[in-house]
Amino acid sequence: MQSQDISKTALLSKRDIGFVLTISLITSIGFLPLSKHTVPVTPAGGSISGTVRFAGPAPKLPHAKTTGFEMCGASHSYDRLIVGKGGGVEYTLIYIANPPAGRANFPAPTLTQEGCGYKPHMLIASRGSNVTFLNQDPGLHNVHGYFVSGSERSTLFNFAQPTQGQQSVQQLRKAGMVNVECDVHPWMSSWIWVTDNPYVAITKPDGSYSIEGLPAGTYNLVLWHEGWKMTSDAGRPQFSGAVVEQRQVTVTDGAAGNADFELK
Repeated sequence: MQSQDISKTALLSKRDIGFVLTISLITSIGFLPLSKHTVPVTPAGGSISGTVRFAGPAPKLPHAKTTGFEMCGASHSYDRLIVGKGGGVEYTLIYIANPPAGRANFPAPTLTQEGCGYKPHMLIASRGSNVTFLNQDPGLHNVHGYFVSGSERSTLFNFAQPTQGQQSVQQLRKAGMVNVECDVHPWMSSWIWVTDNPYVAITKPDGSYSIEGLPAGTYNLVLWHEGWKMTSDAGRPQFSGAVVEQRQVTVTDGAAGNADFELK
């Protein structure tokens, strides 16, 4: 009986030793450095970046008279052309007209009425998302949104916001450009680009932009600016049409393409 127990103990010890050796081998292999040839390398996404600048000195633009609107001050800019230091043009839309596969998922935006102006002057929204309109002024605004296609304009929404702090939400179901105006204050205007396209940017205060995550390829890059030359100041002022430019930019794997634009 005792010899049988000893034999069993010896057998178990051999199994235990084998198990420990196996675990030790696996563990040591796990910490061995892997050959660089065994790890697949995925190229980083490419990008397109650049700057939109105004050629020459920024023009002196007319301001709206705000007589009769005490909360709006003595005058107000039309915000049609905003030129910063170095000539960079803010609020210019840049997008890829032949985008690769992908779907826009921009954060739901808020358009604020403050100081009798819209902030920001331009924003991007994914098609189907909601935009929140917030009145931060101590008086009445009327938010009137138009879908703009060429020279055609059709109303998408039209509602009053008489109370400071009031919020209203509208769903943006149709892709394209939406012009938001105030029916009370004729100088107030802003733009919402509604899109399924994730490859879109709006220029920053220095005029710079960047579109990231692009696979290698040749793209049609489009610039859109609303235009700033006043053609009539009777009633609601009228301005020249939008400035649109297009060019081809080639992006290689993991590299950055560049496209600078000038307005004049």
